[in-house]
Amino acid sequence: EDMPGSYAATEFVAWYNGHPDHADHTFDLSGERAVIVGNGNVALDVARILTMDVDELARTDIADHALRALRESNIREVVLLGRRGPAQAAYSNPEFLALGDLTGVDIVVDDADLELDPASARAVEEDAATALRVRLAREYAERPVRPGHRRIVFRYLAAPSELLGDDHVTGV
Repeated sequence: EDMPGSYAATEFVAWYNGHPDHADHTFDLSGERAVIVGNGNVALDVARILTMDVDELARTDIADHALRALRESNIREVVLLGRRGPAQAAYSNPEFLALGDLTGVDIVVDDADLELDPASARAVEEDAATALRVRLAREYAERPVRPGHRRIVFRYLAAPSELLGDDHVTGV
């Protein structure tokens, strides 16, 4: 986790929000894929920032230094690794739903990740918010992946066992 290429979300969020203690940070956005460990609201926000159309971002209050760096970004795909399944995911439904409205971004969910164990199925039956979260994931799974679009890929029930690389992160 201490190798270049591994960043804490708190640092990245502070950087693009213009926190003065983080304004001089640099982040390697030269690769085509970024992997985020976690699937809470902060993870979704980072994925949104990394995939959102930069001209749309320019109309927000994002920090100028971050906007300049994101204009040069090569990232085309952001993978969110979540230990939990879709029924227990840590993000809120409004945050999850909003991702589906990003221009030029496909939300990718594997059908196999949507098979619910008995406890998850029970949670869906008993709680409307959980049912909505799973229904949204299923709707995203049915959407086609379009050529030329950036992607936010949800991988549920996944946890990395190690970061690969000698002097910088090359894989998870």
